Amino acid sequence: MCISGVVNGTTTRYVLQSKGIQELGWMAMGFGSFMANTPMVIMWPNSDGSMTLSQRMAPGEVMPTVDPSPPRVATADPSTSDLTGSQPKMSFTIPSDSSASGTIIWAFGTINPDDAAIDATLQQHLESNPVSLDLTASASDAATLAHLASPASDPNAGSGAPVDQPLLPFQKMIIAHGLLCTIGFLMLLPAGALLARYARTFTNAWFTGHWIFQFAFAGPVIIAGVALGINAVSTAKAPHLNDDHKKWGIAIFVLYFIQVALGALIHWVKPTSWTVGKRRSLQNYFHAVLGIVILALAFYQVRNGFRTEWPAQSGRPPISNAANIVWYVWVVLVPVLYFAGLALLPRQFRQERPHQKAPSDEFRMRGQSEDSPRYND
Repeated sequence: MCISGVVNGTTTRYVLQSKGIQELGWMAMGFGSFMANTPMVIMWPNSDGSMTLSQRMAPGEVMPTVDPSPPRVATADPSTSDLTGSQPKMSFTIPSDSSASGTIIWAFGTINPDDAAIDATLQQHLESNPVSLDLTASASDAATLAHLASPASDPNAGSGAPVDQPLLPFQKMIIAHGLLCTIGFLMLLPAGALLARYARTFTNAWFTGHWIFQFAFAGPVIIAGVALGINAVSTAKAPHLNDDHKKWGIAIFVLYFIQVALGALIHWVKPTSWTVGKRRSLQNYFHAVLGIVILALAFYQVRNGFRTEWPAQSGRPPISNAANIVWYVWVVLVPVLYFAGLALLPRQFRQERPHQKAPSDEFRMRGQSEDSPRYND
């Protein structure tokens, strides 16, 4: 892209122009050497022939958000802009500062937001770099002020071929976070729940398998996944708990540990209603309902993560629709398998009834107590 600037009294006019090598999505310039904490002016054309100017700032290598109080207010200048042809240009004016020259940072993106709102989601830039711009010439010498900035250093850029940008460290952490939380919440936890639902009426060992899946296997995976998410936010110098995905993530994380603690309490601490009357206590039912709630929230959270949070936080395009298809299949399959297992409830309740002493009890296996039913959780 090409940037030119002309000082005219108390205002400066900047023109951002595409060189036509790559498809124009949006163009930006920031008044500083680095992306972090630099006031930016971002512009893009809209389908109705208008253009949007958005002043933004970012705490790090993340999508910049709207700055409600920029140090200098920029105004789009349609009279010197031209959105037609193969090399469209967009212009804006801004109050001049005390410096006649200095370093700016520019960015060029190939994906249009398809939204005229100033807070529209932007996909990651194709290329960006800091450059020096000299504004000491007069307006009559504007032609000499153009600073050419190559839109891409990739050898394929000249042919218009798409350029794959390498993942930044915080983006790699986000991907690892998503994978681990998906494995933990949507694979290991459902596996442990299904094991308990189906195996408890056939073997005493069901609880061992249940807690191994829910805690020994899922616990480390979930903890690592959440830790990577928090570290990704810190690495990107983005704010914590500033959107629904981050807030719900912490809430589900806390609910998971409450559920684990409740499961242990149910297994090791038996209320009188069970030890004497063999009646299932309310905490057992609450444990089952809470487990279903956690899985439902986790399904929502995972989909929100790859459809909304990933493009918003990484600046990259949304995940392929294949992930959405897999999600739909899984969100149907897991409940179907679980609720099908409820057909075993009559058998389970029969086994949990108080044992009536019979003559054959004289030959009870050693270690099996009348007061300890076979299926006691």
